[in-house]
Amino acid sequence: MPKTAIVMDSTGYLTPDILKKSNIKIVALNVTIEDETFPEDKLSVKDYFNKLGKGTSKTSQPSVGAFLEVYKSLKTSGYEEIVSIHLSQKISGTVTAARIAQELLPDVSIKIFDSGSSALGLGLLAWVAADWAETGLDSAEIIRLLTLLKPHTELYFIVDTLEYLQRGGRIGGAAALMGTLLQIKPILYFNSSGEIDVFEKIRSKGKAWQRVLIELERALSTGKSYRIAVIHVGLPEEGIKIARELQERYPKQDIRIFEAGPVIATHVGPGATGLAFHPWPIL
Repeated sequence: MPKTAIVMDSTGYLTPDILKKSNIKIVALNVTIEDETFPEDKLSVKDYFNKLGKGTSKTSQPSVGAFLEVYKSLKTSGYEEIVSIHLSQKISGTVTAARIAQELLPDVSIKIFDSGSSALGLGLLAWVAADWAETGLDSAEIIRLLTLLKPHTELYFIVDTLEYLQRGGRIGGAAALMGTLLQIKPILYFNSSGEIDVFEKIRSKGKAWQRVLIELERALSTGKSYRIAVIHVGLPEEGIKIARELQERYPKQDIRIFEAGPVIATHVGPGATGLAFHPWPIL
């Protein structure tokens, strides 16, 4: 059976212990603050917001060269196949860069998979792909299973401030001001087209979380086991609190805490929290 490597971009936000154990390789997106550009995985969320202040930032996809470097190193290390999993092409050119690198390496078996998501919507898929690769599944079977699991992988983000959505041009200034005055906490998600969309607008963060938990309850009502990811942007204590409460409520489920990095933080801002989940180990 072929030896299959798993690659994902840095917006998957799996923890270092999972990346090491699962042997998942990372290709980093970039964050530019004013005139300085940083690979996302070299800049903590805290440092990012300290550097950003009231300035502006933008994000950019990895270079084709960054993909070539990782793919070539895996080939040299003895991997026969590569499955490369990335954030939605509707919001980033990362998948396109990966495909160009794929075309430049015709002697390497590389399959590109668009997660249709980001953050732990992407990370959970890469994690399970690594589990499958460890059991000896080849790249074609991993892609087949990812395609089946993708529509069952859900991600919800509760935004604490509308300022960053305004900065990114997703809402206008008047809408942001009105939303702030009304204490609206939008719940964001990736729709079936792979685009960031508003799932619902809720008054207060507590009620927004209650709404997200209704979606989790709906999923868990099937009786299947789930991997559940609690996500935060610079709020480790809140992440721990949420995860603890969920573990008490759902003791048989696999619940972990993850911190989103600067790319996602650019769009959702500090104080955002979220939840991602999908069935595991099987649909």
